[in-house]
Amino acid sequence: MRTSRTLIAAVTAGIALAGLTGCSADAVRQATDLGSSVASNVSETVQGIDGGAIQDGMSSVAGGIDGALDTALKGTGVTSDGKVPDGFPTAQVPLVDGTVLGGGSGPDGSGWVAQVRVASVDDFTVAAQRLADAGYTESAKRADASSAFGMFRSDAYRVVLTFSQTGDGVTATYIVTPR
Repeated sequence: MRTSRTLIAAVTAGIALAGLTGCSADAVRQATDLGSSVASNVSETVQGIDGGAIQDGMSSVAGGIDGALDTALKGTGVTSDGKVPDGFPTAQVPLVDGTVLGGGSGPDGSGWVAQVRVASVDDFTVAAQRLADAGYTESAKRADASSAFGMFRSDAYRVVLTFSQTGDGVTATYIVTPR
């Protein structure tokens, strides 16, 4: 149970990083480094966790993603207009194939969210590989049959990527903040 709480704490810390978009660049960089360190330690610790504990952690993340998006975007809503938000760095943050559902952006280019309907949680592997091919380094990654989570960073951006399965299908959510 302790390891499950540690996983949830690390995932929550990763999502909270997206909420730091209004902070100074130094504060965001320090928080990102701390979050990456925690996530790295947790990813080593969770090697022996069974699927149920991971499922519990992923469900907690999926359930809290709407609040994290509101925090990251400082109250700006996520649209369902079928478009990525204005200013989203599509050339630098390749999205997984699927149907774009919508997104939102924080003030003054402080961050973006894009949501894509995908065929399966298994598409997380493709999404992670696209980010790697675009020069991103993975600092944490976990996946199971109904959800997935990853933290990635490049010289220019941080990406928190979640895949969650609901009654409506599987949604990939990209939370992107500049470094």
